[in-house]
Amino acid sequence: MHFYFNKLGLLDQVDLELADLTLICGENNTGKTYATYAIYGFMRSWRQILRVVLEDEIDDLLKDANQYRIDIVQMFDGKVDSYLQRMGELYIMGLPRAFATENNVFENTVCVPRTCRATDITAQSYQRTVQAGASGKVLATLKKDAGSNLLDVLVADTDVLQRPFGNLTAFIADAIADIVFAQHLPRMHIASAERTGAAIFRKELDMARTRMLKAINQIDSKELKRNPFKILQEIDTGYAWPVEDNVDFVRQLEDIDKLTGELAADHPELVEVFDAIIGGSYKVVKQQLVFQAKGTGKQRFTMNEASSGIRALLDVGFYLRCKARAGDLFIIDEPELNLHPKNQRAFARLVARMVNAGIKVFITTHSDYLVKELNTLIMLNQGTEHTRSVQQEYGYDDAELLDPARVRLYMTCVTTKPATGIGRRSKIRTLKLAKIYCDRGIEVETFDDTIETMNTIQGKILYGGEF
Repeated sequence: MHFYFNKLGLLDQVDLELADLTLICGENNTGKTYATYAIYGFMRSWRQILRVVLEDEIDDLLKDANQYRIDIVQMFDGKVDSYLQRMGELYIMGLPRAFATENNVFENTVCVPRTCRATDITAQSYQRTVQAGASGKVLATLKKDAGSNLLDVLVADTDVLQRPFGNLTAFIADAIADIVFAQHLPRMHIASAERTGAAIFRKELDMARTRMLKAINQIDSKELKRNPFKILQEIDTGYAWPVEDNVDFVRQLEDIDKLTGELAADHPELVEVFDAIIGGSYKVVKQQLVFQAKGTGKQRFTMNEASSGIRALLDVGFYLRCKARAGDLFIIDEPELNLHPKNQRAFARLVARMVNAGIKVFITTHSDYLVKELNTLIMLNQGTEHTRSVQQEYGYDDAELLDPARVRLYMTCVTTKPATGIGRRSKIRTLKLAKIYCDRGIEVETFDDTIETMNTIQGKILYGGEF
């Protein structure tokens, strides 16, 4: 997917294409979080937005009969980007909620999402049965055969056509979402920068309870007695979506502990590598979440007792073991949080394994260690006799090597916009795509300049004016 934003918080302009591995680097308070949260918000809400975009169009297609057929090739071939653009326009209205901020913050923002590759509309098969309740009577069946242009909608009971239940339109929109758009907009998991605190305070951070209490306090008691459902309309939260979703995930860890995700089943070595980084594993013992250090007889620690590094990787470990599947987009904000440089390097190698196993990874980082290790994996990917010998000497696995064509790194920066007419040149805050070389990796100017300055200062201290 490709995203263009204009006037997005601290950033005047964002032009970003998601790769198999996408990184954003930059100094503090330069807009990395704005770009990350805005992309996450769209990826989180696109299905609901698509329903709104398609509602009138689908209603016009449905006729008063017991069988409907929608030619989805005729409807979407060559038009997917135009639908995404309309979705982007609607998404702007939801941006304040995604960031948990005031409505006027994004009133001048522009969002234009678009695809980066062709859309294969006919290949996928699809079938869904709509029932009245979990085990109720069948109301309708939606079906599309592989290779077919047509989505058949078979209505068994006209109740499905009646609002407010019905929303046959909504079921059709969901089918279109899966068939046409999901190939560009994958399932997501986010590990926000607040994850360390979420790990230790997760029991106290009950988002549903917080929203309910807030709503109760805001609603007049007489009005609440007259209309108890008013509380459901008013429930909201003061947390940005990434933080809220992160907390909601860590609150359910005891419930998912016994699950093994598709990726972990196909690539158990990923879990082994992760456990090696943390020096043990997470377990649920008698409904209590603990960290079990590696080795027989080693002590168990609750999250209150565990190190900050263990807490910082808690949700990452559970996602990798219990939920991850190929095709996902995994977003992690500052993976270096609370990690020693040795483990930052190890985490970079884990990220490369995840990418090569089919997970798309999106990272914001301040870590020179992490980026330099990714550079090593890119350079080793050359596969020359020399790089093979280095790879063998230092114990790098083939599954850790990175194809530079699959990596994109953006740096926050300030550039000068050319003058037009009699106007002056203006400076804009934006993201700059870094150059990546197969023989020396990624150029990250913000890191390189800082390191060179430090080396110069230390050189002068050591060698005086002769340096």
